[in-house]
Amino acid sequence: MDAYIAFRALGAIAPRIPPSLGYAVARGLADLGYRRNVKAVRGLRANIRHAIGPSASATRVDGTVQRAYRVLLQNYLDLFRLPALSLEQLRAFISIAGWETVEAARALGRGVILCSAHLGHIEAALQIVTVNGLRVLGPAEHIRPERLYRYLTGLRTRHGVQLVPSDGLMLELFRALRRGEAVGLALDRDTTDTGVEVTLCGEPAHVPDGYARIAARTRSPVVIGFCYRAPGGRVRAELGPVLVPDRTAGREEAYCAALDFGVRALERAVTTHPDQWVLTTPIWITE
Repeated sequence: MDAYIAFRALGAIAPRIPPSLGYAVARGLADLGYRRNVKAVRGLRANIRHAIGPSASATRVDGTVQRAYRVLLQNYLDLFRLPALSLEQLRAFISIAGWETVEAARALGRGVILCSAHLGHIEAALQIVTVNGLRVLGPAEHIRPERLYRYLTGLRTRHGVQLVPSDGLMLELFRALRRGEAVGLALDRDTTDTGVEVTLCGEPAHVPDGYARIAARTRSPVVIGFCYRAPGGRVRAELGPVLVPDRTAGREEAYCAALDFGVRALERAVTTHPDQWVLTTPIWITE
Protein backbone atom coordinates (compact mmCIF):
# COMPACT_ATOMS: atom_id res chain seq x y z
CA MET A 1 0.00 0.00 0.00
CA ASP A 2 1.17 3.51 -0.77
CA ALA A 3 2.73 4.98 2.41
CA TYR A 4 0.76 8.20 2.11
CA ILE A 5 -2.57 6.37 1.84
CA ALA A 6 -1.66 4.11 4.77
CA PHE A 7 -0.74 7.06 6.97
CA ARG A 8 -3.89 8.95 6.04
CA ALA A 9 -5.96 5.90 6.96
CA LEU A 10 -4.19 5.61 10.31
CA GLY A 11 -4.70 9.32 10.86
CA ALA A 12 -8.44 8.87 10.40
CA ILE A 13 -8.72 5.81 12.64
CA ALA A 14 -6.27 6.41 15.51
CA PRO A 15 -8.02 9.41 17.18
CA ARG A 16 -11.23 7.37 17.39
CA ILE A 17 -9.66 4.42 19.24
CA PRO A 18 -9.58 4.48 23.06
CA PRO A 19 -5.93 5.03 24.09
CA SER A 20 -5.81 1.84 26.18
CA LEU A 21 -6.91 -0.24 23.20
CA GLY A 22 -4.61 1.59 20.83
CA TYR A 23 -1.58 1.08 23.06
CA ALA A 24 -2.43 -2.60 23.50
CA VAL A 25 -2.58 -3.05 19.73
CA ALA A 26 0.71 -1.16 19.36
CA ARG A 27 2.38 -3.44 21.91
CA GLY A 28 1.07 -6.52 20.14
CA LEU A 29 2.34 -5.32 16.77
CA ALA A 30 5.68 -4.42 18.37
CA ASP A 31 6.07 -7.91 19.82
CA LEU A 32 5.26 -9.43 16.43
CA GLY A 33 7.82 -7.22 14.69
CA TYR A 34 10.36 -7.99 17.38
CA ARG A 35 10.00 -11.74 16.88
CA ARG A 36 10.46 -11.28 13.16
CA ASN A 37 13.56 -9.12 13.76
CA VAL A 38 12.40 -6.39 11.39
CA LYS A 39 14.82 -3.71 10.23
CA ALA A 40 13.74 -1.23 12.90
CA VAL A 41 14.45 -3.80 15.63
CA ARG A 42 17.91 -4.42 14.22
CA GLY A 43 18.58 -0.68 14.26
CA LEU A 44 17.41 -0.36 17.85
CA ARG A 45 19.61 -3.26 18.87
CA ALA A 46 22.69 -1.71 17.25
CA ASN A 47 22.26 1.45 19.32
CA ILE A 48 20.98 0.01 22.58
CA ARG A 49 23.73 -2.60 22.77
CA HIS A 50 26.28 0.21 22.91
CA ALA A 51 24.21 2.26 25.36
CA ILE A 52 23.95 -0.48 27.98
CA GLY A 53 27.57 -1.57 27.60
CA PRO A 54 29.53 -4.63 26.42
CA SER A 55 29.10 -6.47 29.72
CA ALA A 56 25.30 -6.66 29.37
CA SER A 57 23.91 -10.14 28.87
CA ALA A 58 22.08 -11.11 25.69
CA THR A 59 18.91 -11.50 27.77
CA ARG A 60 19.15 -7.94 29.04
CA VAL A 61 19.81 -6.56 25.56
CA ASP A 62 16.86 -8.50 24.11
CA GLY A 63 14.47 -7.31 26.81
CA THR A 64 15.58 -3.71 26.48
CA VAL A 65 15.21 -3.74 22.70
CA GLN A 66 11.74 -5.26 22.92
CA ARG A 67 10.56 -2.61 25.36
CA ALA A 68 12.03 0.16 23.22
CA TYR A 69 10.26 -1.18 20.15
CA ARG A 70 6.97 -1.07 22.04
CA VAL A 71 7.65 2.59 22.86
CA LEU A 72 8.39 3.29 19.21
CA LEU A 73 5.08 1.86 17.99
CA GLN A 74 3.19 3.66 20.74
CA ASN A 75 4.81 6.86 19.49
CA TYR A 76 3.51 6.14 15.99
CA LEU A 77 0.01 5.79 17.42
CA ASP A 78 0.36 9.13 19.18
CA LEU A 79 1.65 10.78 16.02
CA PHE A 80 -1.96 10.50 14.83
CA ARG A 81 -3.72 10.75 18.20
CA LEU A 82 -2.17 13.87 19.75
CA PRO A 83 -3.11 16.37 17.02
CA ALA A 84 -6.78 15.67 17.77
CA LEU A 85 -6.35 16.65 21.42
CA SER A 86 -6.83 20.14 22.80
CA LEU A 87 -4.11 21.98 24.69
CA GLU A 88 -6.07 21.34 27.88
CA GLN A 89 -6.06 17.60 27.18
CA LEU A 90 -2.33 17.68 26.50
CA ARG A 91 -1.70 19.46 29.80
CA ALA A 92 -3.71 16.78 31.60
CA PHE A 93 -1.28 13.96 30.89
CA ILE A 94 2.05 15.78 30.41
CA SER A 95 3.91 16.87 33.54
CA ILE A 96 6.88 19.18 33.12
CA ALA A 97 9.82 19.39 35.50
CA GLY A 98 12.35 22.19 35.10
CA TRP A 99 10.35 24.72 33.11
CA GLU A 100 11.99 27.43 35.18
CA THR A 101 15.23 26.49 33.40
CA VAL A 102 13.68 27.48 30.08
CA GLU A 103 12.30 30.71 31.50
CA ALA A 104 15.70 31.66 32.92
CA ALA A 105 17.30 30.98 29.54
CA ARG A 106 14.65 33.07 27.76
CA ALA A 107 15.32 35.96 30.13
CA LEU A 108 18.81 36.33 28.65
CA GLY A 109 17.22 37.68 25.47
CA ARG A 110 19.12 35.48 23.00
CA GLY A 111 16.44 32.91 22.26
CA VAL A 112 16.73 29.31 23.40
CA ILE A 113 18.21 26.24 21.72
CA LEU A 114 16.18 23.25 22.91
CA CYS A 115 17.95 19.92 22.41
CA SER A 116 16.44 16.50 22.74
CA ALA A 117 16.76 13.03 21.26
CA HIS A 118 14.67 10.14 19.97
CA LEU A 119 14.01 9.11 23.54
CA GLY A 120 10.69 8.35 25.16
CA HIS A 121 7.54 10.07 23.94
CA ILE A 122 9.03 12.12 21.12
CA GLU A 123 5.62 13.15 19.76
CA ALA A 124 4.68 14.70 23.10
CA ALA A 125 8.12 16.31 23.27
CA LEU A 126 7.23 18.32 20.19
CA GLN A 127 4.24 19.78 21.99
CA ILE A 128 5.42 20.52 25.53
CA VAL A 129 6.79 23.96 24.77
CA THR A 130 3.62 25.09 23.04
CA VAL A 131 1.66 23.87 26.06
CA ASN A 132 3.49 26.60 28.00
CA GLY A 133 3.19 29.20 25.28
CA LEU A 134 6.72 29.19 23.85
CA ARG A 135 7.07 29.41 20.09
CA VAL A 136 9.51 26.84 18.73
CA LEU A 137 10.89 26.18 15.27
CA GLY A 138 12.80 23.09 14.22
CA PRO A 139 14.02 21.16 11.19
CA ALA A 140 12.11 18.07 10.07
CA GLU A 141 13.49 15.29 7.91
CA HIS A 142 12.32 15.92 4.36
CA ILE A 143 10.94 12.50 3.58
CA ARG A 144 9.43 11.43 0.27
CA PRO A 145 6.91 11.49 -1.26
CA GLU A 146 6.32 15.18 -0.80
CA ARG A 147 2.65 14.80 0.06
CA LEU A 148 3.56 12.44 2.91
CA TYR A 149 6.04 14.99 4.25
CA ARG A 150 3.39 17.69 4.14
CA TYR A 151 0.84 15.47 5.85
CA LEU A 152 3.15 14.45 8.71
CA THR A 153 4.35 18.02 9.13
CA GLY A 154 0.74 19.12 9.35
CA LEU A 155 0.09 16.64 12.14
CA ARG A 156 3.12 17.68 14.16
CA THR A 157 2.45 21.41 13.79
CA ARG A 158 -1.21 21.23 14.79
CA HIS A 159 -0.56 22.79 18.21
CA GLY A 160 1.78 25.55 17.08
CA VAL A 161 5.21 23.97 16.59
CA GLN A 162 6.82 25.25 13.38
CA LEU A 163 8.91 22.94 11.19
CA VAL A 164 11.16 23.57 8.21
CA PRO A 165 12.68 20.90 5.94
CA SER A 166 16.10 19.80 7.16
CA ASP A 167 17.53 19.98 3.64
CA GLY A 168 16.50 23.61 3.21
CA LEU A 169 18.02 26.89 4.31
CA MET A 170 18.44 27.16 8.08
CA LEU A 171 18.27 30.97 8.10
CA GLU A 172 14.85 30.77 9.76
CA LEU A 173 16.43 29.19 12.83
CA PHE A 174 18.65 32.22 13.36
CA ARG A 175 15.74 34.56 12.80
CA ALA A 176 13.70 32.71 15.43
CA LEU A 177 16.48 33.10 17.98
CA ARG A 178 16.79 36.79 17.22
CA ARG A 179 13.06 37.10 17.93
CA GLY A 180 13.63 35.51 21.33
CA GLU A 181 11.94 32.25 20.35
CA ALA A 182 13.21 28.69 20.63
CA VAL A 183 14.65 26.32 18.09
CA GLY A 184 14.50 22.57 18.58
CA LEU A 185 17.40 20.37 17.47
CA ALA A 186 18.35 16.71 17.82
CA LEU A 187 21.28 15.29 19.73
CA ASP A 188 21.32 11.81 18.24
CA ARG A 189 20.19 11.52 14.60
CA ASP A 190 22.04 13.33 11.83
CA THR A 191 19.50 13.42 9.00
CA THR A 192 21.68 15.60 6.75
CA ASP A 193 24.94 13.67 7.27
CA THR A 194 26.78 16.85 8.21
CA GLY A 195 27.60 15.97 11.81
CA VAL A 196 30.80 14.94 13.54
CA GLU A 197 32.49 11.98 15.16
CA VAL A 198 32.46 12.00 18.96
CA THR A 199 33.12 9.56 21.76
CA LEU A 200 29.79 8.34 23.08
CA CYS A 201 29.60 5.66 25.78
CA GLY A 202 33.31 5.10 25.26
CA GLU A 203 33.15 4.42 21.51
CA PRO A 204 33.21 6.53 18.33
CA ALA A 205 29.80 7.62 17.11
CA HIS A 206 28.43 10.01 14.48
CA VAL A 207 26.04 12.65 15.80
CA PRO A 208 24.61 15.99 14.62
CA ASP A 209 26.35 19.16 15.76
CA GLY A 210 23.99 21.83 14.47
CA TYR A 211 23.05 22.95 17.97
CA ALA A 212 26.71 23.48 18.86
CA ARG A 213 27.43 25.47 15.71
CA ILE A 214 24.41 27.70 16.26
CA ALA A 215 25.25 28.19 19.94
CA ALA A 216 28.81 29.17 19.04
CA ARG A 217 27.56 31.70 16.51
CA THR A 218 24.64 33.22 18.44
CA ARG A 219 25.70 32.48 22.05
CA SER A 220 22.12 31.43 22.69
CA PRO A 221 21.64 29.23 25.77
CA VAL A 222 21.28 25.49 25.19
CA VAL A 223 18.63 23.66 27.23
CA ILE A 224 18.50 19.87 27.27
CA GLY A 225 15.11 18.20 27.59
CA PHE A 226 13.74 14.67 27.36
CA CYS A 227 10.16 13.43 27.46
CA TYR A 228 9.71 10.01 29.04
CA ARG A 229 6.74 7.69 28.96
CA ALA A 230 5.41 6.94 32.43
CA PRO A 231 2.91 4.38 33.76
CA GLY A 232 -0.77 4.93 33.09
CA GLY A 233 -0.24 6.60 29.74
CA ARG A 234 1.26 9.68 31.34
CA VAL A 235 4.31 11.60 30.16
CA ARG A 236 7.03 13.30 32.19
CA ALA A 237 9.14 15.98 30.56
CA GLU A 238 12.46 16.77 32.25
CA LEU A 239 14.12 20.05 31.23
CA GLY A 240 17.69 20.93 32.14
CA PRO A 241 20.60 21.24 32.43
CA VAL A 242 21.37 24.47 30.61
CA LEU A 243 24.54 25.77 29.04
CA VAL A 244 25.02 29.50 28.62
CA PRO A 245 27.87 30.01 26.13
CA ASP A 246 30.66 32.29 27.24
CA ARG A 247 30.36 35.47 25.17
CA THR A 248 34.07 36.18 25.60
CA ALA A 249 35.23 32.78 24.26
CA GLY A 250 36.31 32.24 20.68
CA ARG A 251 33.87 30.54 18.31
CA GLU A 252 35.78 27.24 18.25
CA GLU A 253 35.98 27.14 22.03
CA ALA A 254 32.28 27.88 22.34
CA TYR A 255 31.48 25.21 19.74
CA CYS A 256 33.52 22.54 21.54
CA ALA A 257 31.92 23.40 24.89
CA ALA A 258 28.40 23.17 23.46
CA LEU A 259 29.14 19.95 21.59
CA ASP A 260 30.55 18.25 24.68
CA PHE A 261 27.61 19.50 26.74
CA GLY A 262 25.14 17.91 24.33
CA VAL A 263 27.03 14.65 23.90
CA ARG A 264 27.39 14.12 27.63
CA ALA A 265 23.67 14.85 28.15
CA LEU A 266 22.78 12.32 25.45
CA GLU A 267 25.10 9.77 27.01
CA ARG A 268 23.48 10.15 30.43
CA ALA A 269 20.00 9.84 28.97
CA VAL A 270 20.54 6.74 26.82
CA THR A 271 22.44 4.88 29.51
CA THR A 272 19.80 5.71 32.13
CA HIS A 273 16.76 5.02 29.92
CA PRO A 274 17.94 2.64 27.17
CA ASP A 275 14.52 0.98 26.96
CA GLN A 276 13.03 4.30 25.81
CA TRP A 277 15.63 5.11 23.18
CA VAL A 278 13.79 4.63 19.89
CA LEU A 279 16.46 5.65 17.37
CA THR A 280 16.50 3.01 14.63
CA THR A 281 19.41 4.47 12.65
CA PRO A 282 22.74 3.10 13.97
CA ILE A 283 25.06 5.92 15.01
CA TRP A 284 28.14 4.08 16.26
CA ILE A 285 30.89 4.02 13.67
CA THR A 286 31.88 0.48 14.59
CA GLU A 287 28.57 -0.81 13.25
